[in-house]
Amino acid sequence: MVDEERYMKLVKKHRKKIAAVKDYEELFTRLGAEKAGSITLTSGRIVACPLESIGDESRHIEYYYRAPAGTHTVELAKSSTGRNAAVRIVFSDTHAVRYELALIGTAEELDCISDLEAGRIPFYESCTASPIIVADQGLMPDLLEHLVERYGGNDYYEKEGKKLLLEKSTCSEEPLCSGLMDFYLEADDAHFPIFFNGEGGGHHPIYWGFDHAENICCMIFDFDLKELQGDEEPRGRTGNFFKKLRRGDR
Repeated sequence: MVDEERYMKLVKKHRKKIAAVKDYEELFTRLGAEKAGSITLTSGRIVACPLESIGDESRHIEYYYRAPAGTHTVELAKSSTGRNAAVRIVFSDTHAVRYELALIGTAEELDCISDLEAGRIPFYESCTASPIIVADQGLMPDLLEHLVERYGGNDYYEKEGKKLLLEKSTCSEEPLCSGLMDFYLEADDAHFPIFFNGEGGGHHPIYWGFDHAENICCMIFDFDLKELQGDEEPRGRTGNFFKKLRRGDR
């Protein structure tokens, strides 16, 4: 992490550039949001990573803001073809009035924020065709210990997770691109959502949603499906920003 005061000054200065160009309230209403799981937060530090490499801490992406503690609903919106279109973690009953790219507070971002073009950064996070697991940083040690004891390290996905996600998938083609599973860790009474990227892999943006009082009310994983872009002007990958932040498939 970098100096918080300096980092937040840059975020505030360039807030319009890192704002979402979509109305996610409208998107979830149009597609029909379904409650698909939940997430338990203790520290409020959210971490995401490919499920198949959960044991590799270098693959964990930690987001800058803290989210409210507690167990929160996770909603899934699917496209007409059954692919995952977006996942929303709901922290409160208030509606989001603006969305801000979920930057993670690295030195690379400090170098790149000023180079951004508004509306030109749809591809931010990267992932493999593996499902994504989202967790609280404070619960990750217990989750990893559980997986090692029961499945021998990273083998949970191959031994059980893949089968359960296949049962929830509505896509018949490869790569798999639908479904969400609620993983429950009894020792901590904690939930962790596991879900597919709707394109089966590649890059996608993640946003914090803020309400009228500027409180974080949700988090959006947008899989940027081509079929939902309509007549929007194609948004390219912002050169320097994308190149500096893409540190291999996460």
